[in-house]
Amino acid sequence: MSLPAAGELNRRIVIKSQSDIPAMGAAITQNFTTVATVWAKHQPVGGAIFFGTKQVGEDVTDRFIVRRTSLVNEQTITANHVIESNSTRYRVRRASDLEGARQFTMIEAECLGNV
Repeated sequence: MSLPAAGELNRRIVIKSQSDIPAMGAAITQNFTTVATVWAKHQPVGGAIFFGTKQVGEDVTDRFIVRRTSLVNEQTITANHVIESNSTRYRVRRASDLEGARQFTMIEAECLGNV
């Protein structure tokens, strides 16, 4: 995967931290805290990656590429985060440094549906 060209970070996304809080009657309340609002390149993954991740139980449906910052990088973005874009929520599966260049972070995520 190559570094994004000028103008390819054209989708506004919100990265949120997710935490579960116990509620009455053995229920759980989900709490979301905004970590960052950034520009991203959004791509659906190809068929080989989609079906390969299905086999190991780590469903990945989409990929987001964002500019690397102190708040948004492969160490700070974990599976405890979600991404919201165009009224759709995605669960972060993993984040990595794109091409080892320490300029962009690639976030692989699973589509959860509408917010």
